[in-house]
Order: sequence, then C-alpha cells, then structure tokens
Amino acid sequence: MADTDDRNSNKGLFEIQAVAEDLPSDFETLRREALAEGHGFIEKLAADWISRTNRFDREGEALIAANVNGEFAGIGGLTIDPAIPLTLRMRRFYVRPPHRRSGIGRHLAMTLIGMARRSGRPVTVNAATGSIQFWESLGFKPDARAGHTHTLRWNDAFNFLKRDNGPVLSIDEINEITAQSWAGER
Repeated sequence: MADTDDRNSNKGLFEIQAVAEDLPSDFETLRREALAEGHGFIEKLAADWISRTNRFDREGEALIAANVNGEFAGIGGLTIDPAIPLTLRMRRFYVRPPHRRSGIGRHLAMTLIGMARRSGRPVTVNAATGSIQFWESLGFKPDARAGHTHTLRWNDAFNFLKRDNGPVLSIDEINEITAQSWAGER
C-alpha cells in the first residue's frame, strides 16, 4: 500500500509491505534503536526469525513493515495466541523514533486488524505502559490475563475504532484498508 500522510513529520510517501522471506534491509537499525530503549521483543523477533521458530506464516498470521520514502520506519505482526485457543495476538510492534506520532503505527495496526477481522477471532495484545492509550484508541479493552493486557472483540470493536478522534471506521473502510494493504503482496 502506498499512501501519503500529512501528519507525518517526514512528509513523504509511505508503504506497508508483507515480510515473507527476509527481514527488512535496515532491520538492524531498528533493532539497535529498540534495544537502546529497553525493548527486548525485537531481539526475540530477530532470534525467532533466524531460527525459523516464528516466521508469522501460519494461517491467519502476518508480519508487515512500514517504509517512509524508502526508509524502514516500523514493523508489526499478528500471530496465533499461544495461550488462548482460537485467538490471535498482536506482536512485535515497533515504530522507529523519527517516525512516531505520524500515523505509521496506526496504519500497521489497522492493516493487521483488518486481516484479523476476516477470521472473526478475538485479538489480544500485551501493551507496554506507553502504548496503552494507542491500543485502546483502536478498540482494545483492558483484559489482563494469559500474558496479555488487552483484547479486541468484534461484537463491540466498531464502537471504538476511531481515526484521529474522528468518525468511527466502518466495516467497508477497514476492508478497503486491508484490500489496499494486501493487494498483490502475498
């Protein structure tokens, strides 16, 4: 998906792409930045990817990357939740510091939420303290158990899916985001 985002401080073209064979070319930069901020989950992503323990390639799973003007800006994934049957989990979300508060994280999350909605399964996330408001703005509700902090359930999600405190996203809008994001990517 290629789009422009006027809120992006980098004022440029951004894309969201599926990660399938190799991690993005500038992954090591993101990895160093995340580690410097104390986020070990990117190390876990790298280790699992290299060992082929988790390639986000089971039914319903995906790993996606965001680029701004060709620069790797962020990453996020969706996996089968290991603790709760028939549930998906958002994982390994990280947006590089220069690209935060630009809509990149929301685009990553909304792309994966659109995919997850097709399955009808609930989605969990283990939200870090600094990201709780972000996940709640996407419709996730506090639900601390089984290794996660929040859950998104489809029967009440659309009352909470908001874009910039604007109108509620419709099912059609989410489908459109998903279709644009995944057209020709897999």
